[in-house]
Amino acid sequence: PPQVTPQVKILEFCKMPHSKSEIMEYCGYKDRKNFVKKHLQPLLNSGQLQMTIPDKPKSKNQKYITVDTQ
Repeated sequence: PPQVTPQVKILEFCKMPHSKSEIMEYCGYKDRKNFVKKHLQPLLNSGQLQMTIPDKPKSKNQKYITVDTQ
């Protein structure tokens, strides 16, 4: 079977909007800074993931959702 990367796991999980801490917990990560740098930011940069409140990236209500490319 193909290897499921953390990115694939995040994109699957975020078909429904989830907060950063929910995503980290789901993927088993503890280090927020490292998680954002290695996993979340690349997905946001590539346009595969988007913020539900893009004009307020630091909002406590911020959630992330997978961009449907279909």
